[in-house]
Amino acid sequence: MRGPWAGVWLLALGAVTLVGMITGCGASNPHALGTYERGAYWVEAGRYQDAADAFEIFVRQHPTDSLAVLAQFEKSRAYMAIKEYPLAAVEFQILAQDYPVSPLVEDAMFYEGECYYFQVGRIERDVTPAYEARIHWLDFSRQYPTSDYMPQVRLYMQEIADLMVEKSLRAVKVYQQLRRWQAAAITLERILDEEPASNILDEVMWQRAEAAKHLEEPEMARMMYQRLVDEFPDSKYRDAARQELGLLMSLDDDDEWP
Repeated sequence: MRGPWAGVWLLALGAVTLVGMITGCGASNPHALGTYERGAYWVEAGRYQDAADAFEIFVRQHPTDSLAVLAQFEKSRAYMAIKEYPLAAVEFQILAQDYPVSPLVEDAMFYEGECYYFQVGRIERDVTPAYEARIHWLDFSRQYPTSDYMPQVRLYMQEIADLMVEKSLRAVKVYQQLRRWQAAAITLERILDEEPASNILDEVMWQRAEAAKHLEEPEMARMMYQRLVDEFPDSKYRDAARQELGLLMSLDDDDEWP
């Protein structure tokens, strides 16, 4: 079509198409607005933002309905599915606050912890979410010590401990480059005190023993090497630690070390 009406026709066609898309999207869910089933339908369809919106409407309109707590839970999970973790954490908190006697409070508390954990970045980034996750799961462990979630909670706690150790070891490396051995030693001892559950403490013990060499602390070095050998039989440092132990034991009081 040409002439002055062409633009009008195209505009009208676009409007009709847009209306069709809108009504089509609305009609694709057979359940009425404000029903629990509408949100459940969107979850099944993988449209999690629509699901969260639908559950929000249902909870707001029917706060005392028997399905309200489940809708609140599913809304929170929907936000997790689209990686809106801060928002999801708040929604799980609301569930625990508004429905404190619900059996879903335990689940909500676990998933709230996951919301913090999933925000943890690489060691180069801020580890504040890791602290939040650890504090949250320590509280969870006290409240639900026999929970079916505890194996996963312990695994997450382990990973957080390793992350904290890795970040602190980066600071130790800087101290070593600057030959600030006392600062390195203090940092390493703090790691050993604060992160006893970490799987990479053999690295910490080895580095503390190395710092002891520069600080002329043979007894500290011996203790670190012995712990490493005893507690980490599969460590890459084990053989070297045993050799260092043998050297220390062979020294007389007047011998120079290292």
